[in-house]
Formats: sequence, structure tokens, C-alpha cells
Amino acid sequence: MSDPQREAHRVTTRLRVLPLSPPPVHGETIGSYLNHLADANHLSIGTLSSLIGPSRQHRRGDNRVGYWTPEALRRLTVLTGRGSSLLIHAMPPLGSIGGPLRHLRSAIEEVIEPRRRPACRLCMARRHIHGLVVRSTPPREGVCHWHHHWLLGDEQYDLTRLPEVLHANRRHQRIVRRGTYPATALAFVDARDHLLTWFPTETCGPSLQQQWNRRLDVLGQDPFGDPHRPSDARIELVTYPEAVVLTGLFASPHWRDHPQLPTEAARRLGIASHQPQHTGTMKVLHSSRGRICL
Repeated sequence: MSDPQREAHRVTTRLRVLPLSPPPVHGETIGSYLNHLADANHLSIGTLSSLIGPSRQHRRGDNRVGYWTPEALRRLTVLTGRGSSLLIHAMPPLGSIGGPLRHLRSAIEEVIEPRRRPACRLCMARRHIHGLVVRSTPPREGVCHWHHHWLLGDEQYDLTRLPEVLHANRRHQRIVRRGTYPATALAFVDARDHLLTWFPTETCGPSLQQQWNRRLDVLGQDPFGDPHRPSDARIELVTYPEAVVLTGLFASPHWRDHPQLPTEAARRLGIASHQPQHTGTMKVLHSSRGRICL
């Protein structure tokens, strides 16, 4: 054992398990868990950080590991009394500590990175966790089916009166299970972004616009929003079922390069038979594998 390794071993052996060591929530961000751990033991996050190694104030949404070292991870395992495999399973970014490319991220990873959003508050309350827990939440996990809550936006809206959103999320999960990563994630980003663009222009025709407006009415008034234009977060929620429909097409090996993709998309969105005049006027739609027009 070299001198630096011997010194690191001596430092680690002086640490003790913290009096309270709650387990991390699956998908919880590293910063959220460290704050959660500090709160449970009445420590400042700065004090806990100094025990781990990196001297910084961890924000709850922080999920970066570029400044972490393998020794810091070992110290965290000692403080929590939990093995590194358990911590990495709950917080996957920890598994890249010490990797030669940990500072680099591809453009695709930047686009499809899961959002950092509060975990379902009712689920956390059931686990007797009353502080803020932030998770890395991919779109396919954007609904809590236990409590019928939306998890991707600014508010955790109750979806009880929007069963189509719940059904769409089940379908989204099936698409992800049957598809390949990152193609399914990119397909959803494509679909979501185009619907966010279409909503204010009403290019999808009156039938879809009526559905979206009905869903907005179910959500109720946004006390902090523009009364003349819903926020992007609310638009994303109300257009989510249609985004999942397009995701299935964009992620399909059969349909994504098919010449009849525009016609099939219009049919599945319910605008082909009722508003044929709109099929030639909708904006250009780009899938992750090409360009199509509806």
C-alpha cells in the first residue's frame, strides 16, 4: 500500500456511521440525498461535505460527479453504513466516479437528460420523509400511478380527472421497454417539442385544440401564469397523450422512415378523417430520423 493510500485508509477508518442514515430514494439526485442525510442528523450541508471530501455546498438538484473521487465515495459508504453498490443503484451517476471521460458529455446525453424534479410528495410522506427530495425523473416516470400525480412540471397536478394522461404514461413505458435507448428518448423529445410549438398556433385543428383546452380547464387556473397563454409546463401536460402517440411512431423501425408516416400520424391523432384540410397546412414535422410534413 502506497503512502497516499495508507493515509486515505487511516482517514476513512476514523469515520463513523452517522446516527441516522436514511436510504436514498431510487433516482434521487446526489445533492438531494446529501442534504437529506445532513437534515436527518442536524448537520449543515457544509459540515457533511467536509466529512465526505469535496468542500462545496451541494444543491439539492446537483447530480454532477466530476469533482468526486473514489475516496469520497468510500467515505460516503462509511458515513451511511451502506455499500457502494446500493448507493450506485439508487444514484447511478456515482458509478461513473473516476471514469476517464466523466467530464465529457455527448450532445445526445444533454438533450435526453432526465429532469430534476421533486419526488411524489405523498409517496415520500408514506415513507416518513417530509423534506424535499429531488429525483432525476425521465419522462416515462413522469406519473405517480399510486397517487395519480404528474411529476414533470412545476406542480404535482392531480390526474384523477385526466385518465387519458395516466393511460398514455402506461403506453409510454411500454414503448420504452420494447424500444432501444436512446432512440425512444430522442423520439419523445421530438414529439414533445413539436407539440409545444403547435399548441399556440392551433395548427392541429379544432378537435385536438378542444381536447387540450378541456384538459387545461381540469387543471384549474394558474394563479401565477399568463391568463392568455398557458405555461410550457402546463402545455406539456395537456399534450402528453398526443406526444406519446407520436413517440410510438418516431421510435418505430417500421414507421419512422415510412413514406406514409405523415398520414399515419394524422390518423392516430384523430385529425385525418375529421379535418382533412389541415393535413396539408400543418407545420413541417421533424422526427429524430428524418423530416415529415402533416
